[in-house]
Amino acid sequence: MKARWIITAVSAALFFGGSLLTSLRDPWFQNLQRPAWLTFEFLIPFIWIFIWVCITISAIIVWENSKNRPWLLMGMYAAIALLTSAYSPIVVELKSLIGGMIAGGLATIIVYILAFLVKPISQKASWLFLPYALWGPIGTYLTWILIQLNTGAAN
Repeated sequence: MKARWIITAVSAALFFGGSLLTSLRDPWFQNLQRPAWLTFEFLIPFIWIFIWVCITISAIIVWENSKNRPWLLMGMYAAIALLTSAYSPIVVELKSLIGGMIAGGLATIIVYILAFLVKPISQKASWLFLPYALWGPIGTYLTWILIQLNTGAAN
């Protein structure tokens, strides 16, 4: 099987795995106070789908354009996917907004590092991190705002 299909299958499993483990439609999460400016919450799943597709394409490009098999880089892609997928279970199942903020923030930091590391392999692969690099801080900030608005539920 071609590497691109394996990367796509692993990426899809991680993406849907996080969604299957838990849902942000959980009543506890839905009852949290939200900032008044969060009028675009319905778009967030679509934003994440777009980001996930970009990251998956980036991983495929890096794999196919590397002279040696970039296992360390693929491990970093996997770490980003695992941390991102873990956000919902951490927030909903553990009821830990702080844990979610840490997972999201750490994933965003790894995105910045990995975008820098893959640039010599492929500028296109590096640019595909841009949506995550832009959205990651917004999502982390939003989680921080949720902590401020829901001090008793933050954990």
